[in-house]
Amino acid sequence: MHKPIYVIGHKNPDCDSIVSAIAYSNLKRELNENVVACRLGPCNSETKYLLKKFNFEQPELIYTAKCQLKEIDMDDTVLVTVNYTMKQALDEILKRKNKGVFVVDDNKKLLGIVSISDLTSLWTNKPDVLKNLMSKASIENITQTLKGEIYNRSTSFKTNGNVFLLPSLSDNGQDYKDGIVIVGNNPDIQRFLIDAKAALVIVCGEDWVDNVTLTKAIESDVSIIHTTLSALDCSQVIFQSPSVKEVMSEDVIFFKNTETVEEVSNRMAKTRFRTYPVLNEKGEVINAVSRFHLFNYEKKRFILVDHNEMSHSINDLEYGEILEIVDHHRFGGIETSNPINIIAKTVGATATIIAQQYLSNKVSMSKEMAGLLLGAIISDTLSLKSPTTTGTDIEMATRLSAISKISIEQLSTEMVKASETIVNKSHIELLYDDFKEFRIEDSRVAIGQSQCKDSSEFFQIKDDFLKYLNEVVITQQYDLILIMFTDPLGTGSHLLYTGKKSWVIEEGFSDVLVGTFAPNIISRKKQVLPVIIETISK
Repeated sequence: MHKPIYVIGHKNPDCDSIVSAIAYSNLKRELNENVVACRLGPCNSETKYLLKKFNFEQPELIYTAKCQLKEIDMDDTVLVTVNYTMKQALDEILKRKNKGVFVVDDNKKLLGIVSISDLTSLWTNKPDVLKNLMSKASIENITQTLKGEIYNRSTSFKTNGNVFLLPSLSDNGQDYKDGIVIVGNNPDIQRFLIDAKAALVIVCGEDWVDNVTLTKAIESDVSIIHTTLSALDCSQVIFQSPSVKEVMSEDVIFFKNTETVEEVSNRMAKTRFRTYPVLNEKGEVINAVSRFHLFNYEKKRFILVDHNEMSHSINDLEYGEILEIVDHHRFGGIETSNPINIIAKTVGATATIIAQQYLSNKVSMSKEMAGLLLGAIISDTLSLKSPTTTGTDIEMATRLSAISKISIEQLSTEMVKASETIVNKSHIELLYDDFKEFRIEDSRVAIGQSQCKDSSEFFQIKDDFLKYLNEVVITQQYDLILIMFTDPLGTGSHLLYTGKKSWVIEEGFSDVLVGTFAPNIISRKKQVLPVIIETISK
């Protein structure tokens, strides 16, 4: 099953951006598509009011189009503790077709990694290496590996790691002391090895250790176990008895599930392991990742609403896939890897387009959804007074008003009252309230917009905020920043601007600017941006 498609508005989202994402994702779900609404920043006070009034949750906040490891398909883990034998670990690998196992403690915290080559290279190891490994094997692990039963456990089992197979009584020149000896059911040989102080006598085949031999082993403190395996089979698997601790690599390269695919790929390219552990926020091993997963993962997929430019959209959009754009702005040269669906109309709000889509797809909307869309149209068209307002906006607002059973005038008044005074906002909140960046020829221009209920509010924040803008222009290397403080009743905007291209505002709006106030200038899209583009391009 495909992962969900994200419906997102622009950065520093305004009301139209948030509502359009919510409404369009709801429409898509009604059409049986797996979509979810998301946002790229905090909701402003006006948007929060509408969401609360009409009983909608804020969309999920996301930051990047890059996929984190926790968002892609990976292998389940094979986890073992240090108590596992090498045979148990190898069986787990072969059963699940993994390339290795991860050794963890009781809290699933990573201790080391054991690869299939670590376990299968036993048969090519030098005798001294095998001897050293077997000297560390516990009697419990040996018994488990041989599927045996302990007949006698010495008080302090310790072996030098030498393993002998089916000795005869004529081999009395061999030093069996502290060794591990595999024998049949011959009691004379068994007693001979007990006298020779072998650490462990392994009796294979028929279950036959007589009481005399067992008593002798107990008195001599020699361990005896029995296995139904043949002596040959026993000799082949016994060297897999040591703990995985003895062969695991402790210097492990691991990844956190919050790391992006790109970060992991860069680090993985410098190593040559086949599989790597993935840890969650608690440090627990939860998955295994390999190069295959990084080459074949499903990118995040997006539907862009109320914007279409890369600079306005989610960070790292080039790592995702755009499926669709629904917008009412100019198009700013966005590139896609595949053909996409585009719904673009000359209207005052994206919410108008979304509402039209409900009608054209014959999907009914609730009173609450109609009220939410109506609020977004009111917000983006300044109560239908903005020069961007079209007959389509007015017609749709009227229709939504009827469905929601709330008048345009009433909702507009409520929204103005609910909007937060700019005096109470921080400088960063004022700057990014509804902030968009544009590349115009070789100029980097940013235009923000905030609602300002009256001129007294503007003059309270003007001087300090202008100082802040002067700092932002330098640190962020803008050629021009313009913030519009717009009267929600549509009388005009106070313009606060700075940057080495401030002359663009003074020249472009010389015939309308009175001090800082520009009468009837209320639309960034239709009245401000075109003037700036034309003036810079002269």
